[in-house]
Amino acid sequence: MGNTISLKNKIFYIFILCLAVFIAADDQTVVVTLLPSMVLDLGISVGELNKISWTITSYLLGFTLVMPLAGKLCDKFGYRLVLIFSMIIFSIGSLLIGITVNLPESNYVPSKLNWLIVFRFLQAMGGGAIIPIAIASVSLILEKKYWIYGFGLIGASAEAGGVIGPLWGSLILEIWDWPAAFFINIPLAILIIFLALLMPKSKKNKHQIKFLDISLFSLIIIISTIFISEYDGLDFTQIILLITILALVIITTIKIRLFNQEILPDKLIKSKTFLWSSLTHFFIGSSLIIVMVIIPLSGSTVFGLDSLTIGLSLLKLTAFIGLGSILGIFLTRLSLTLTLILGSILITSGTIIYSNNIETPTNEIDYIFYILGIGFGLFIVPIHNSGLHKISENIRGISSSMISLSRMLGMIFGLSLMTTIGTARFSDLVSGMNILSLDPDIQQKINEDINSAGIEVFNVIMFGAFIFSIITFFTSLILIYYYRRNQ
Repeated sequence: MGNTISLKNKIFYIFILCLAVFIAADDQTVVVTLLPSMVLDLGISVGELNKISWTITSYLLGFTLVMPLAGKLCDKFGYRLVLIFSMIIFSIGSLLIGITVNLPESNYVPSKLNWLIVFRFLQAMGGGAIIPIAIASVSLILEKKYWIYGFGLIGASAEAGGVIGPLWGSLILEIWDWPAAFFINIPLAILIIFLALLMPKSKKNKHQIKFLDISLFSLIIIISTIFISEYDGLDFTQIILLITILALVIITTIKIRLFNQEILPDKLIKSKTFLWSSLTHFFIGSSLIIVMVIIPLSGSTVFGLDSLTIGLSLLKLTAFIGLGSILGIFLTRLSLTLTLILGSILITSGTIIYSNNIETPTNEIDYIFYILGIGFGLFIVPIHNSGLHKISENIRGISSSMISLSRMLGMIFGLSLMTTIGTARFSDLVSGMNILSLDPDIQQKINEDINSAGIEVFNVIMFGAFIFSIITFFTSLILIYYYRRNQ
């Protein structure tokens, strides 16, 4: 298709895709600065505060689980139609989130928080489809030699949306209430739908979409996330969850052995570059989510920074991820090997430096965010370029979906593991500690001890990000080996 589209139209179509990706990515992080206001308006009790992280996790889950389905739908019905349908789902989810505060309360219906978690999941089912659609569309709109430019712009748009989210949320709170941050998605989505109608139709395929494998895969991911996030020893509930996970894995294994699997085309399973690209992307996601969560958590809890200062720290990180993505376009043209190795070195260096400087306020370690940002950004283009290497056009949709999915799975894994380890470690450190005292001097000492415990927890978690970055380095070397062998 790319050869028949004029340069002017190619730029216009890529702009539409980047705008759609930006809007969807923005809603991954906008909730961070909105949470305090949402807690008050939704009447969330102290006993439910431990569930707040699920407003982020549910979006990540929805984002992740829809990706393989979106890829198959894109291959079957064409990217334009699937993009329009995804924006409609995204709009409905945004509307429902905005009206959550007005829902009636009753002992017979879920709480407003639970409705919010469900609606965030629905919103993500629309938003999560957009990135794989955009990546697949780039491979159709542009000739192969220009893919890296398209992938770089899509990646930069996603990262830019992610960092603008907290700043956008802060601005909304200054002018309106938090529901406005979601209501404003509706006219933006309508604009995307209108622009998408101007894009050319892509070739449709006669793929038969079967939902059994996708359903089993989704159940395993959801229940595993609950198991890891809520783990606090093997009590009865945890044992039931573990048994359920094992049963689903056994059922899935038997199904695959007897009837084959329906999620991935056989060509992808046999592609070493695709598999190692996906695995590398998984560990990048695990490391990235830890960095992105520790910045606001440490800034607000330990250092007492305001939301704007924290948002600016995130902006510095993600802006440099976008810069790294653009830089990766040109470096990948020079050498994919060089780009992957340089990205690995920067991520590994950045995480260990951050771990060793965790006691320093986040607004005083900008250089670390620059290093990490460039490192994470450099991976965006070569990961997709190598993952789609020698992949036929009729399965690029599912291919790009699975590459994007791998990073989201890594983020879910990293966030869940961080929550479990961090909570357990913090409980051990403050166990037996009196947290309140009428004596101001004693209370100050208590606060200092709690902050010290928090810093130690963040140090342990950040060291985990360093471990993930080391693994990323070795998986990148294997990816380079298979990519060069298939050249």
